[in-house]
Amino acid sequence: MHKVQYPLSVLYRFILAFGLGYICSYLLSLSLTDLFYPYFAKAESIYLAAFSALVFYIIFVISSFCIQSLKKLSTIILSLLSMLFLLSKLVG
Repeated sequence: MHKVQYPLSVLYRFILAFGLGYICSYLLSLSLTDLFYPYFAKAESIYLAAFSALVFYIIFVISSFCIQSLKKLSTIILSLLSMLFLLSKLVG
């Protein structure tokens, strides 16, 4: 059973880290673009939001491989995803 369980847990961690990390950084980029738009020019707000989302994505992927428990990782990522989704709906 361990021969099947370990590769599936690694695949699940990769999907959480890279797939949901991309979605979270996309939602963060949308929210930050809308937040920066009144204070900066449109091109600058897009650039700053994209750069911030890229840094967020790198930190997200690294930290998702540092957390040992898959249950804890899933809870953190899903709560962060729902928070960013609500933020993008409220701001945008």
